[in-house]
Amino acid sequence: MSAAEVVVVTGASSGVGASITRKLAASGRTVAAIARSPDALARVASAPGGGRIVPVAVDITDAQAIRRAIDGIERDIGPIATLINNTGVFDLTEFHHQDLAMIDRIIATNLSGTMYCTHAALAHMLPRRQGRIIGVASVAGTRGIPGQATYCASKHGMVGFFEALAQELQPQGILVTTLCPGGIDTPLWSRGDDPAPGSVRYPGDREALIAPEEIAELIEFLLSRPVGTVYKRLVFFPANEWH
Repeated sequence: MSAAEVVVVTGASSGVGASITRKLAASGRTVAAIARSPDALARVASAPGGGRIVPVAVDITDAQAIRRAIDGIERDIGPIATLINNTGVFDLTEFHHQDLAMIDRIIATNLSGTMYCTHAALAHMLPRRQGRIIGVASVAGTRGIPGQATYCASKHGMVGFFEALAQELQPQGILVTTLCPGGIDTPLWSRGDDPAPGSVRYPGDREALIAPEEIAELIEFLLSRPVGTVYKRLVFFPANEWH
């Protein structure tokens, strides 16, 4: 791994994305951190831990804006070695109660936005015939979960997209890995019986949730593996869940 290796992380302003960003920057990589909020990105970039983090404020549901952002990263920061698609929107609502705006938002962010980022990055990776793409999907992309129909649809789409892409791109020298984690300890899951706005009560033992740092460490491990080894799909979850 070169000290100048450039990694792009989407959804980098909080939770898993922030942990991935800090971990990879601390390991000597230059991380282009993508999210919508410039203020949240600035907090991630200024946190102690070392390394170079470059905030890139952009909405991944805007295909043209993403294309410009990825082109700008290549031009101003350096060739992208790895793209980590981590952005995600979640809503725990039964489908018939879910409004159409939320349905559109989940699909646009989780699936379409991921595809836009990947399409833009491949325009640069393919001529070099090298690169890695990691998609942070979910166990919700491997089964159906009540109350998460739209989220499951978006994550099933991600899993299918990345597994097809892995077969298309492996002969071109580009490796694709899909991660399917279970419950992760983020602000989404409330610690009490009275959930804060934007969070819901985790149905199991919240202390058993996967720490965001575990995802970051797993990705660091994957990036350290020889390019001759393919990690197609990794499914993992808290011991109190089963998928």
